[in-house]
Amino acid sequence: MKQNILYILLGIFLLASCRQEELPGEESRYGYLSLKSVVAEVENVNAPASRALPAVDTKDLYVEVWEGEKKVLSYAPGEEVPAQIKLPVGTYTAKAYNAAYSDNAADQPMFCGESEAFTVAEGEQTQQTVSVSLHNCGITFALSEGFKKYFSEEETSVEITCGESTVTFSADQFGTDNYVYFLCEEGTQPAYTLTSKNADEETVTLSGDLDVKNGTCYTLTFNFQPDGAVSAVSE
Repeated sequence: MKQNILYILLGIFLLASCRQEELPGEESRYGYLSLKSVVAEVENVNAPASRALPAVDTKDLYVEVWEGEKKVLSYAPGEEVPAQIKLPVGTYTAKAYNAAYSDNAADQPMFCGESEAFTVAEGEQTQQTVSVSLHNCGITFALSEGFKKYFSEEETSVEITCGESTVTFSADQFGTDNYVYFLCEEGTQPAYTLTSKNADEETVTLSGDLDVKNGTCYTLTFNFQPDGAVSAVSE
């Protein structure tokens, strides 16, 4: 009789244990993420429409999925992101960036972006879009017709300094689609120095600071005023 009671008790414990194992934990519940698109765009661009703006091919982006501070998935440039990504139930963010951003190469167009937090629910598909934008700023240069009338275009150059970075823009680069890129850290702004020669072979210099911000492209146009003043306009 005691032996029968023991068997019954063991059966109850085993049944309870099996039922407990069958209860799905959050780690065993899954949903699906669909990254609809990774859009590359330059925001707040302040430059003539005729100039080619910096861009990045979405195939050249790193794409990552994060859960809090933990990176759970990563796709390298050229690696296809699946149409459906299976993920445990939870809250995530998606990030995308190019190689220049990864390498902190501020002299190149740096693109990056991060989605808002989203939830992956059990058995459901969540659609999410990651938009990347320009992280640093781009500057290009132009000489007005008035400037070129009184100053030698071939003898004109512009030096830009931002933090520890200095770049010289030579005459053959004026009026082109070339941009010089800088990352404006907090409290720093690029400064420029233009050097040119007038018809009398006199050297003229013009210096100043540029009021620019990251995520923007600018054209710095140098003008010659009727009163003989040389000015720079950021547009």
